[in-house]
Amino acid sequence: MTEAPGSTEGARPARRRPARGAMEALLRITHTLQAAGLLFGALATWGVTRDWPAPVAFLVVVALLVLTMPLLSRPWGWIPSLGVQVLVAALTWFEPVWGVVAVVLIGLWIYCFAKARQIERQRRAAGLDPRGAPGA
Repeated sequence: MTEAPGSTEGARPARRRPARGAMEALLRITHTLQAAGLLFGALATWGVTRDWPAPVAFLVVVALLVLTMPLLSRPWGWIPSLGVQVLVAALTWFEPVWGVVAVVLIGLWIYCFAKARQIERQRRAAGLDPRGAPGA
């Protein structure tokens, strides 16, 4: 027996992705931008120094940024993210010019963190789920 088009009988139910809160969404975006910036930073330090410790340090921090992304879905996920921000600033030890870029990237992280808290606070005050998508 063939099913009529549009029939949902026998079809697998669609898996619904859990709603991401503002904190998770904004900090994931920030981590992605930071990882991209750090990859370019690793290339730049390799081009300037031709010494292996600096680019490897940059790549280690990129790996940590990527590894902490899944933790952002937890209520305490911003804490490991904050720890990685300290490491982003510490890369200035390898390349002093990186300090300017680190200030901008960490400033973006702080802005996104504060904005996400504000969005979630407003959603709670409106009686909505704070973990729902912003504006939904």
